[in-house]
Amino acid sequence: MKTLTILSAMLVVLFIAAAAHAVQFDYIDPGFTQQIYTGPLVGGPGMAWTSAGNLLTKAGSNIIEYSLTQNATYQSSPTPATPIHSSIATHSISGLSTSGYGLTKGLDGKIYTPTGGGLQRFDPNNWASAAVTLTGTSSQGYGITTLPDGRIAYSDGLTPSKIYLYDPTLLTDTPIYTAPYQVDDIEASVTGAIAMAGRGSTGTIDIISNTGSLINSFGTGVHYPDGLAFGDGVTANWLYSNNNDGTITQFQLGPGYLGTPTMVVIASQSPLPYGKAYGDLAAVGPDCAFYVSQGDNHGANGSDANIGTHWDNGVTTNESSIIRIAAVDRNGVEFCGFGSATEGVPEPATLLLVLTGLVFLFFRNRWARSARP
Repeated sequence: MKTLTILSAMLVVLFIAAAAHAVQFDYIDPGFTQQIYTGPLVGGPGMAWTSAGNLLTKAGSNIIEYSLTQNATYQSSPTPATPIHSSIATHSISGLSTSGYGLTKGLDGKIYTPTGGGLQRFDPNNWASAAVTLTGTSSQGYGITTLPDGRIAYSDGLTPSKIYLYDPTLLTDTPIYTAPYQVDDIEASVTGAIAMAGRGSTGTIDIISNTGSLINSFGTGVHYPDGLAFGDGVTANWLYSNNNDGTITQFQLGPGYLGTPTMVVIASQSPLPYGKAYGDLAAVGPDCAFYVSQGDNHGANGSDANIGTHWDNGVTTNESSIIRIAAVDRNGVEFCGFGSATEGVPEPATLLLVLTGLVFLFFRNRWARSARP
């Protein structure tokens, strides 16, 4: 889904980060900004959002809900403290499996998660309702995404991994593709294509259609891909990967996601004593930003042991966090840089603010013209 061009332009004003930017990545391409969104992270690295735009993560059978605004600080000594969006509620979901991390919001407003007990669903509008087990297909609980038609794609996370499509309307669960490696995160594009991050001796990304036909497959060099996102607008055929070795890669593909990609590292971390955190699952938020999880995974896949987050005061700990990566123009103004099948559409309250701004601009221009001699 895409917003109208004029709405996207107005959304810029609403999503500019006012706080000081963190330095989790000591290098970031000038076309992007970074900010520690929340931390220390409670629960797993999977992310979804409520209809009001509140971030959600999963911690066992609990769902952690975060503030829309920076309502707290962390690591205040030495100064400066890091502004964060801290948790505002912990929702205990009856029947929700304690295994699994991945989350996605369906077009029906429900939140879906793959677990060792099968694909499950719960209602963020009624936290007291029990989780529903939809299929018996067990999963390692990583990759899950929502397609533009409302179907839910997820990986069983095994080696080799199968990709399933669950249809909430027909109540069917269909395997469509088998990857020869373990699939970690997966992400659907606005056209319904599915990108998969493959783990193995060398990193691999496969892109398939929603019928299971292979569109493209390419290696990622020394980087182990994990959390994925597609670009937006003129970069809609590009792909982004949050990597295990503390980097973020931009894969510039041709039309239809074809061709050998041009790989550009848009963010990276220094070697010790700073260290490289482990990049894990990622998601595109309702503000069209790329939310990447960072943490300590004991030195796996090119990361450094005991390295998690580099806070605003320069202190590095082994604690996990979520970093917000936003695309900006040459003036430093945010625009929609990442696309998603379910995110990136303004909520009703946001739309009202946008329309109010448009009305103001319209009358301001008329006043300016009428004032001319």
